[in-house]
Amino acid sequence: MDEVTNKKSEIEHFFSTLQAKCESFADFMRLYEPSLAPRFNLFDFIGPNENKLSEIIAFFLDPKASHGQGDVFLRIFLDMIGRTEGKDQDDRPLRKFLEAFENNLNGTVKTTLTLEKATDLIETSQRRIDIELNIGDIGLAIENKPWACDKIDQVSDYNKQLLKRYGENRYLLIYLSGTGEPPSEKSVAGKERVALTSSGHLKILSYREFITCVNRFKKDCRSERVRCFLQDFEDYLRIQFEGGMAMYEKDMIQAYILEDPKNLEIALAVSQIQTDIKEKLLNDLRDILHQKCPTNITLDWAIDNFGGARYQSFSFKRDTWKKYKITFEFDGAQGRVFAYGVSKDARDDEEAKNISDIRGMADKLGHGGKSLWWPWYRDFEPPYYDWSISHEPWIEILNAAKQGESPLVNRIIGEVVRIAEVLDQMLLDDNGVSITDTPISG
Repeated sequence: MDEVTNKKSEIEHFFSTLQAKCESFADFMRLYEPSLAPRFNLFDFIGPNENKLSEIIAFFLDPKASHGQGDVFLRIFLDMIGRTEGKDQDDRPLRKFLEAFENNLNGTVKTTLTLEKATDLIETSQRRIDIELNIGDIGLAIENKPWACDKIDQVSDYNKQLLKRYGENRYLLIYLSGTGEPPSEKSVAGKERVALTSSGHLKILSYREFITCVNRFKKDCRSERVRCFLQDFEDYLRIQFEGGMAMYEKDMIQAYILEDPKNLEIALAVSQIQTDIKEKLLNDLRDILHQKCPTNITLDWAIDNFGGARYQSFSFKRDTWKKYKITFEFDGAQGRVFAYGVSKDARDDEEAKNISDIRGMADKLGHGGKSLWWPWYRDFEPPYYDWSISHEPWIEILNAAKQGESPLVNRIIGEVVRIAEVLDQMLLDDNGVSITDTPISG
């Protein structure tokens, strides 16, 4: 019993000391804020979307851009790709590309960088490759997916376009993913993805890996003006894709944990039960949503392997919606890529194909995506987009379990009510009369 009491005291001391250090550090930062302005970031005003992020990335990779650093950033990017190559990958495309790049440095090959390059050599010519860097007859393409979900056959079509344009072993397609997850099955079939990856034509890169690249951009940049922009860009990316904690806060916590072996032991023990804690909180969320479920709508909870399975979801159903439901889904293990929308209640792709789409949903619900399974969907914005790195969703679930309310719960129920009203308006019987006349209420 004494051993248990001592261990509890050690854990309480660990967290109370860490909290005191965090509060003391926050006081220090507030004291020097007039001169350091640590919370200021240019990107708070820009609020970049996927297209703007692609523009910024392309700007730094373009040797001719006004940053004035020539090919320095491109060299760093290529070096990072080489360092992160998998052991089972064929590096011929990368070696070919690097060789062509070296020739360009000698003035023998022309470099062209294009944004939103049309897939003009294949049947689905309306698609656009986010970034394409052409060096002679060698091509490097980047599909930027910080938040958005994949479209049907998207990566497969990009590969067909690049193969026709450059030929075998003369191109590399980089899939830059916010979470590091590979493209989904609907974007490229599993066997094709494995073949492309093993042959070196497809490289999956996470934003966490790209952040280290931006950090090197900053260190090697000779312009103070550009370096300041890169610092803000790096901080913005860290907040978006590494969990909302500034680098100086992480450094302070890391230093405290490494001060003493007991601190390290407790920190590692906490990390080992992280998934268990999250699963307990998800069960609390399930119970809260069940209690707050709108009238005549039932909750269908299908989250059963949060730490391992890629697709985990919960849905809201109503008998009169028949083949449709309101679904909230994680498109990645550990709570990555949280999205919501109207999905088809089907068992497989064949059954989903036989369920007709609901036209005009975007007119009623606002901008969003569409796929075989989803007549309309939308990704959550941060901090709810990636639960694997964001603390806010978990804290809000804990608060809701204690107080019955939280912004996250209110957002989910609010979207259910909003979408349910639209479904009731759009799902009509043969006489044009709504199939349900029961009002939606909490």
